[in-house]
Amino acid sequence: MSAQSPISISGRFTNTALRRRAVPEGVEVKSIFEEASREAYRHKWIESEKAGYDIGDGAIEDWHRRFWHKFVRERWIQHIKGAVFWRELDNNDFGIMVKEFENCREQAGVIVFMLEQGGENLDIVQWAVESGQDMTVVLHILGRLDLNAHRLASRLDSTGSEFVKNLRARHRPRALVVDDDPDVRLLLRALLEFEGMEVVEANTGEEAMEIVQSRRFDLFILDLGLPKKHGAEIAYYLRRHGVHRFIVAIGASLDEWHECDLYDCGFTHLLKKPFALERLAAIARDMLQSLAK
Repeated sequence: MSAQSPISISGRFTNTALRRRAVPEGVEVKSIFEEASREAYRHKWIESEKAGYDIGDGAIEDWHRRFWHKFVRERWIQHIKGAVFWRELDNNDFGIMVKEFENCREQAGVIVFMLEQGGENLDIVQWAVESGQDMTVVLHILGRLDLNAHRLASRLDSTGSEFVKNLRARHRPRALVVDDDPDVRLLLRALLEFEGMEVVEANTGEEAMEIVQSRRFDLFILDLGLPKKHGAEIAYYLRRHGVHRFIVAIGASLDEWHECDLYDCGFTHLLKKPFALERLAAIARDMLQSLAK
């Protein structure tokens, strides 16, 4: 199979991929990089859970090595089918299954299905010969798809270490706010966004546990008064997985806890409600300064 085949993800995205055109109404618009980031961090979390400790960026590189090419190829197929518009892929490729293969839709459908199943050009040619397909049509389809291979791979370097480095470079500082009071979440969101952070909210401990397994956070604000799974349980879970900094406990009943127990759970800062917002802003700024070092 050639290095420019639609299956060997070896090229680089072109700048035209960033020039968005109008997307048909009802079509989802997504980012390959953002989804890859979630999948890679989920993989890291699962592997760390198996090991019993945070295994670090090696898990991210492992995901990249094992899954990246297949991950991109699957999304490229969605793109050419017109099912999902992926921002990093070329605009002109979106929906080509409908636009360019109208007169050979059946053959194109089989070829794309074979690509989805991991087939290679040789497999497709063999199918065409054995089933008596018009080779001119088949080679035309393969040739058109082959042209798109130039636009398939990530703009990131192909090594796992470069993937991790670019992941960090593109990562906006992110905070998770867990509180069952929507007014508190709204207030904390406004404060943290003013400090330049992306904010994700959860109103239950169970929801928070699902979120942290697939996304990276730099600051955690956890309410101790949550029903069922409270903030201390989440903090302990984070500590077991190698998170040791900027985990903030908030709660009106903070006095009911021994400070040493809370610190043992993994909290790094304790704020009793109501607290001065400037205290939380100072913690956020300390976190941002630590990232800049």
